[in-house]
Amino acid sequence: MKLLNGLICLCLMTALACLGACSGSSNGNDAGDADGNDGDNGDPGQSQCGTQNCSSSERCINDTVCVPVGSQVAQACEEEHDNIFSPVGPANLSCHNVEPCSIDSDCGQDNSGAQLVCKGSFCGVAAPNGGGLPATVTFKGCVDAFGIGDTTHQMRVALYLGDQDPSGSSTWDMATTEDQANCEYWGAFEFSDVPTNVPLILKTYDEFDDFVVTYKYNLVLWSDLATDNGGWEFDTRTSKVDPRTGQTISLNPWRGYAISHSTYNVILMAVNINLPSDHGAIAGTIRDCDYKEMSNVRCGTMERAEELTFFTNAENPRPDKSRDSSNVNGIYAAISLKEGTHKLSCLAQDGQGNQVPLGEYQVRVFAQAITILSLDWYPGVRFEQTVLGSHLNSSVNHA
Repeated sequence: MKLLNGLICLCLMTALACLGACSGSSNGNDAGDADGNDGDNGDPGQSQCGTQNCSSSERCINDTVCVPVGSQVAQACEEEHDNIFSPVGPANLSCHNVEPCSIDSDCGQDNSGAQLVCKGSFCGVAAPNGGGLPATVTFKGCVDAFGIGDTTHQMRVALYLGDQDPSGSSTWDMATTEDQANCEYWGAFEFSDVPTNVPLILKTYDEFDDFVVTYKYNLVLWSDLATDNGGWEFDTRTSKVDPRTGQTISLNPWRGYAISHSTYNVILMAVNINLPSDHGAIAGTIRDCDYKEMSNVRCGTMERAEELTFFTNAENPRPDKSRDSSNVNGIYAAISLKEGTHKLSCLAQDGQGNQVPLGEYQVRVFAQAITILSLDWYPGVRFEQTVLGSHLNSSVNHA
């Protein structure tokens, strides 16, 4: 089974984390204790961090999130076979900034020479501005399932603009179609006239209640990753040369995710959580600036989750409560967060010993649902209604 944006390599116990993996001989333990994006990156040693009190072994990110500081260099990892990953060298963290930025010139450039932009003290990807790039695309791809024997051709997928309430209705809403030839779990989707370069939310749900509802955040269809096939398409089943890295990358991390209730229940049992009715979870895959899964990364949430767990390096990844940082598959899950708005941040150590924040992400957690949030390049775009024009105002129901 293939993984998230990373989004995500889950199976029996992998539900919450279908988004990539990296594993080595270490269990990730260090000597220490265990899309609103404003503020600064923070300084080590702070005790007060918004509503939290950080310990001496934690760093305050953006004055809101306490993240444990590790001592192991983050490693880039690649899949060998069947969700088994191995480290291939130090992670590429060059698209992130060690110190808070104030203006765009504080940030570097990507491989193409495009300037990264400063958004809320973090350096991120700006909307591509090359001529001839599409403002809208047909967004199509597969819905992967994370549970043994599950198929996804009898469920629904809905798409929302980043400023919408994804628990409401959308005119981008369809039953998945069957595509056994190209989709491992058979389910496929296709939406037309989807805007590029703006935050989107992809929801999967099941009218028969076999699957947990998932909401995939941090989804941006970069216009320079679209292909003109007689009409502009962004197809998660294809690969594309990425101008940010100069490398050919798979668009698979942009796909949809589905997690069966049986898989989710196994995960909850593994971490010994009886999930309250008004609680949910955040899960995803952490990747570096070459889109490789990252190990030895630590994360935190603004409101501390009952369990922030990482996963085993296995064909069917399972929560590994002995780990305090990401394994080679990059999968994490913050389990049992009360429904509402939450922020998540992660820290990775580079080869020079710098603690590098990977951004701060604001998402909504929904009761008895899973918010999918995978990390790689930080998005320097915001949802701007004025950019989208009147066509989208009339074609999408805004909550």
